[in-house]
Amino acid sequence: MSKLNIILNGRIITGLKGETILELARRNGIDIPTLCNDERLEPFSSCYVCVVEVEGMRGLQPACSTKIAEGMRIATDNDRVRKSRKFALELLASNHYADCTAPCRETCPAGVDVQGYIAMINRGMHREAVELIKKTNPLPAICGRVCVRPCELACRRNLVEGVGVGIDYLKRYTSDIDLESPDRFMPPTKPASGKKVAVIGAGPGGLTAAYFLATEGHQVEIFEGSPHAGGMLRYGIPPYRLPNDIIEKEVEGITGLGVAIHYNKKLGENLSYRDLKEGFDSVILAIGSQNGTRIGCANDDAGNIFSGIDFLRNMEMTGQKYDFTGKTVAVIGGGNTAMDCCRTAIRCGAKEVMVLYRRTEKEMPANPIEIHESKLEGIQYKFLTAPALVNKNPEGDVESICCYKMELGEPDASGRRRPVKIEGSEFTVKADIVLAAIGQKTNVNFIDDISTHAGAELNINKWGDIDADEKTLQTSIENVFACGDGVTGPATLIEAIAQGKRAAHTCNQYLHGENLAPPPGEFLSKKDNFREQQTADYEAFFEHQSREEMPTLDPKSRNNFNEVELGYEPESALKETLRCLECGCTELYTCDLKKYASQYQAEQKRFAGTYNNHPVRFDHPFVEIDNNKCILCSRCIRICSEVVGANALGLINRGFDTYVAPSLDGPLGATHCESCGMCIDTCPTGAGLNGTFSVMAPVG
Repeated sequence: MSKLNIILNGRIITGLKGETILELARRNGIDIPTLCNDERLEPFSSCYVCVVEVEGMRGLQPACSTKIAEGMRIATDNDRVRKSRKFALELLASNHYADCTAPCRETCPAGVDVQGYIAMINRGMHREAVELIKKTNPLPAICGRVCVRPCELACRRNLVEGVGVGIDYLKRYTSDIDLESPDRFMPPTKPASGKKVAVIGAGPGGLTAAYFLATEGHQVEIFEGSPHAGGMLRYGIPPYRLPNDIIEKEVEGITGLGVAIHYNKKLGENLSYRDLKEGFDSVILAIGSQNGTRIGCANDDAGNIFSGIDFLRNMEMTGQKYDFTGKTVAVIGGGNTAMDCCRTAIRCGAKEVMVLYRRTEKEMPANPIEIHESKLEGIQYKFLTAPALVNKNPEGDVESICCYKMELGEPDASGRRRPVKIEGSEFTVKADIVLAAIGQKTNVNFIDDISTHAGAELNINKWGDIDADEKTLQTSIENVFACGDGVTGPATLIEAIAQGKRAAHTCNQYLHGENLAPPPGEFLSKKDNFREQQTADYEAFFEHQSREEMPTLDPKSRNNFNEVELGYEPESALKETLRCLECGCTELYTCDLKKYASQYQAEQKRFAGTYNNHPVRFDHPFVEIDNNKCILCSRCIRICSEVVGANALGLINRGFDTYVAPSLDGPLGATHCESCGMCIDTCPTGAGLNGTFSVMAPVG
């Protein structure tokens, strides 16, 4: 075979006569992306993702079909080439009416693969389900109990029955099984790096950061100011929602990786940054935001007014509950802390407990399930009510609260309608005890200690939280990172977990001397990028199936701190897994379109406009055809015709309306289809249950 001299990316190499540029590049270890090429077929040059620049030739050339010639100078990767490939990918993506991942995963701050672990639960693969969850969230049994569940709000099952899949209930179910298993999942760890990291705080952010750093082979030690781990998980959430033994078991899954926890160690008090600077290569501040705030009205310094956070923490620290026997308790606030306070107060013997909230129930940020359970336990609500003045008795304790009625105005920065006082609407609410659950602040009393011994000032932002880079979570001190509520202000458990993972990622980069950067973004095709999904898109295709309710303690038996939610039974869990619509593509990790669109940072909405929405074809017992994912590369058609000889597939219509269909657009079963799966094998946009072509398991 004749040999040719080629200059490929500035390097002289030997080519073979008759060889394409794509073949030459691959033989020399150079990757050129392509979506339409299959080595079993003659080049078709339909996707134009494989273009390269050839000196002396007009325009860019498709590498898959351009033959090499003596002395050819080829550039496979420069700005012009990359721009053209991105352009081609964006054109393809602009008509790709499909979901790469399910909305539940997209809305989870930690990015947990919900669809994946629900499928594993369905198959009884609980260890594997927990393994998948712990790729991004090391505290699944905790999250399964107290997460605010943004995933369930985004679940498309809401468009069928009006209520999402019990995602957290299923997470709890599979995690509890794993916790009790003799073969409990523990992640593999890399060889010891010789690096040491100090984590300040054993709350969800700190525990998460420690978990992921330990899996990277680093030696991690946590310094916790309280007697036990968990942070607000333990000292802010009552055990009737989150039992302490569950927290302990989750913590064991982290200390089992070699992470050491030192208790009763407070930075700036009995722990100095000087010791950390001398003994550790890096520090992560996961201090939380645990100082309560006052009511914010006149006389709010009266006796028997407590911060909700302090009320909950003191009970856990002392192990003794308050005696509210015969008392009337007013809880001010509408978040989950307010729910914990009111439900705890009733367990402390209060005669009456009422929640005062300045908006309506619809605007309450608390988990709706918590609101529902509180009502079952006898909690009363006064909505559109805001305190204006605390009235004191002669002893200086609270006697009553003068309140205003409110009405809702225009939306504020939170997106909720702003409450506006109604003049002349004052009324008085009797209260013996007031619990203020309206906000928290970050305690940064260690700033002077760090700044003194670090040789640089640790910056605080205008809200009084630690100032950290939004993308890397690095602070103003090079080897100090921060995460969780101490950075964001009071947020959610799952947000703290997401931040802990990100802090571990960039801290690991720092320890290896790499440039700090968040994980690379990935291209995600979304149906919502084309239009908002409607009930009509789903209810006609999926049978209605009621959500499996969580079994709970009888409200009459809740005068204690026993866990209220009892967990799914196996039969209920299995039924609930069947409600998952499997919105995400099963070929998420193998789809070439997604891979290259991510690599070239393609944007799906750049060429927004007209798109096709094809019905998915299920008229064959084994093969499913979804033309919404098709990029018209014709590989399936040509494989079926030129390699298999079945001629079962073809193109229907012309131009923008073209789509792949069985011969004469009839049922695939009526053709010469051999169910060989070779069309699936060649499809660049994925094969599997939800691929463009997918072999489905035989029925029966």
